[in-house]
Amino acid sequence: MTEPVRYPGPTVVLPLDDWLYEARPVAGCATCETAAEALRAAKRAGRAWDRFEAARTIRRHPHGAGA
Repeated sequence: MTEPVRYPGPTVVLPLDDWLYEARPVAGCATCETAAEALRAAKRAGRAWDRFEAARTIRRHPHGAGA
């Protein structure tokens, strides 16, 4: 009979999906331009959560007629 493992294994680091950080800002939109700059700054600083938040802002910002 084998002895059970009584200690945790090595840390598993899972990569985040690239689409979380993808966003296409609309030219001339102040909200998109501000979020795009925040996205670039967060990427330079290595702040994953801030990158996600900025990309999400760009993706969710409405640009349709009347929006």
